[in-house]
Amino acid sequence: MTRALAAAALCLLASAARAADDPVAIARAVGDKFAAACGAGDVKAVLALYRADARVVYPGAGEMASTPQELEKMVASTCKKDGPKLELVSYKAVWVDASHTAIASLGDWSMTAPGADGKPAKTQVRATEVIVKTKKGWRYVVDHASIGVPPAP
Repeated sequence: MTRALAAAALCLLASAARAADDPVAIARAVGDKFAAACGAGDVKAVLALYRADARVVYPGAGEMASTPQELEKMVASTCKKDGPKLELVSYKAVWVDASHTAIASLGDWSMTAPGADGKPAKTQVRATEVIVKTKKGWRYVVDHASIGVPPAP
């Protein structure tokens, strides 16, 4: 019985270690935190996902930040409880360095917001990100989100 428990514990540890070393899993976890915090209108939680020197572009004219003050203004105008709802669809990510402290990722998102007619409309959003490991956890250092162009009919 003791051997079985030890084997099970080792399997769980090995599984956790693999997830901790998987850039897609890490990028998805950061993206999920972003979606939850933004959807709840929790500006502080969203800002905590960015490094102080992050460079950020959100969809929309002039939606660019290169200082913490600009980012806070942009996040506060975007992330509201009654604002657009973001859903992470998929991530593709790779390690940027051999020490596994930086990730380059492409995220596909679905954003639901009232359309011109007031009815919910879904829009595709693509995010290109660089996420780095810090003492406080994984943080965005580059986050460029853009609205996808609808396919031709």
